[in-house]
Amino acid sequence: MNKKLLLLLIIAYQSITPLHAQEAAAPNWAAKAQKSLLAVSTYDQEGKQLGSGTAFFISADGDAIADYTLFKGASSAIVTDASGQKHNVQRILGADDTYSLVKFRVADVKKPTPLVKAKTPPTIDAMVFILKYSADKIKNCPSARIVESKQVADGKPYYTLSYATDETYTSAPVFNSAGEWIGTVQPSMGLNGYALGAEFAETLTIKAITTKVNNMALDAIHMPKGLPDSAEEALVYIYIKSQSMSNEDYLDLLNQFNATYPGNAEGYSRRATLLIDLQRFDEAEADMQTFLKLSDDKSFAYSKMADIIYTKLLYQPTPAYEPWTYDLALNYIDKAIELKPTLTEHKLLKAQMLMSKHDYDGALSIFDAINNSPARTPSTLYAASLAHEGKGDSLDIQIALIDSALATFSQPLPAEAANYVLRHGQLNALAGKYREAVNDYNQYCFINGQKVNATFYFDRARLETNARMYQQALDDIDKAISMAPNTLAFLIEKCGLQLRVNQLDECIQTANQILKLAPDSNDAYRMMGYAQIQKGETDLARKNLEQAAALGDNTAKEIIAKYLDK
Repeated sequence: MNKKLLLLLIIAYQSITPLHAQEAAAPNWAAKAQKSLLAVSTYDQEGKQLGSGTAFFISADGDAIADYTLFKGASSAIVTDASGQKHNVQRILGADDTYSLVKFRVADVKKPTPLVKAKTPPTIDAMVFILKYSADKIKNCPSARIVESKQVADGKPYYTLSYATDETYTSAPVFNSAGEWIGTVQPSMGLNGYALGAEFAETLTIKAITTKVNNMALDAIHMPKGLPDSAEEALVYIYIKSQSMSNEDYLDLLNQFNATYPGNAEGYSRRATLLIDLQRFDEAEADMQTFLKLSDDKSFAYSKMADIIYTKLLYQPTPAYEPWTYDLALNYIDKAIELKPTLTEHKLLKAQMLMSKHDYDGALSIFDAINNSPARTPSTLYAASLAHEGKGDSLDIQIALIDSALATFSQPLPAEAANYVLRHGQLNALAGKYREAVNDYNQYCFINGQKVNATFYFDRARLETNARMYQQALDDIDKAISMAPNTLAFLIEKCGLQLRVNQLDECIQTANQILKLAPDSNDAYRMMGYAQIQKGETDLARKNLEQAAALGDNTAKEIIAKYLDK
């Protein structure tokens, strides 16, 4: 073949085929850099290998970088260091799906050798070298030149290289001629290779508040995660994550926080609360004492100790933890009050504890003192009303306190006044003031924008019945049934109300509806039988009333004796 033609064919072939980075003898610093390289393998939850590639240490703490795609969907990962030792990947420290990088921490590595990052970026046309993990001594490696440098990701450098490497080099480190780390290999396109600047590693962190994209990148890796870089942000992150994670994962985060920030008191109080839920009370007590020791604000710390113990006693009384009692909680809150005697929050907590001990006089002495001071609030007046209820004091006193609470709000009443209005209605009902109670319930419904549940309509219907507001009661019980059609209590109430207003056919129809849901309902048989007596259907009435009596309904027996056995 003509030599000139052969040359033209070679040039044409090269124009359509990517040129790979040329192989060169490994620089003399390659042996040292090789100590930082790792082979990484990732696995799914069933232990099936997902992928493998090169990773490398970037810190003396055992932090390393690798290709994100290797970790996507992974439940575990193992690295092999330069000496052939295998180590587990402990946790993920950051991930970016766009540039396909993940940062992670390797467990149980003694004195990891991180790459030395270049202090200055490379210049155009500078020679660079690329290394990937090898179990053998690296003798040759790809080399290329910097063709272009631009900025991406908030000013981080992105380099175009003169030659392309194959996919086995993805996310491998790129070095300058001095053996300093300048970037990581990105996927190649065409004739050129690409490298993301080493500075981008700084962005691979976990944030408390982050973008949806970053969240998705991290959530796609099913491995334990690290914490943000500051204690304050880490606490926010832990709180957010605690809303959706298991107790085991939450405890792992708290353990990690306390190991990272051993002088931060907050981590110990949070862990103590979780340990109580897990019934690990001795450990919780130890954390609480550490929290108290580390806290600068001792008054707050004593109050927190009291609150943790009180909450456990109130909401998790069993199994009991003998050292924790109401008296111990009161002792802690008294110490808090002694240090800050004017702080209302501490006094209110003490009053709540006294209420739980049924020491209503002690609680009232605190509520009364607050309610006779500028610190009075609707909630303290409400609490005083409850304390008087506990003592068995008159309804007039209880209602007067709710009146005072409602008087603190502007008109029209805002949404936060709704519960006070409802309490007012409940007290009026207990006092036999049913029409006033109905008015309170109407106002409660209005304040809530008519957004109330079936139970509310049922309760208001019963009040309206007692107030002889029968049509309103029928309307409300129908609303309750429309929202919860299979609730027996609602249907029984409707049946009785229909009987009261002489809607006899409707009463019988409702009774039959009840019996479809509860064939042994003595209430349904009794009310249907009584309605049939009123209609003159005595044979049917006797049959149904005798069925009610057989089910243990004594009232049905009395009706038979009074109306049918004359």
